[in-house]
Amino acid sequence: MRLPSPPASHIRQGARIIAGVLVLGSLLACGYKGPLYLPPPEDPPAELTSPPGHDTAPGSPAN
Repeated sequence: MRLPSPPASHIRQGARIIAGVLVLGSLLACGYKGPLYLPPPEDPPAELTSPPGHDTAPGSPAN
């Protein structure tokens, strides 16, 4: 006894549904990576925060 096979249109429709579910699932998974943020800035090196060798401001009468 042989079982009747489903029509080709039902097979195509099922394949479309499965493909749609996979595409939708992959798009939804993109948002589950967590919030995006910039890391806190690093402190600049000490030699960049103080002027080299001079205690007075440029253009002052002490120059």
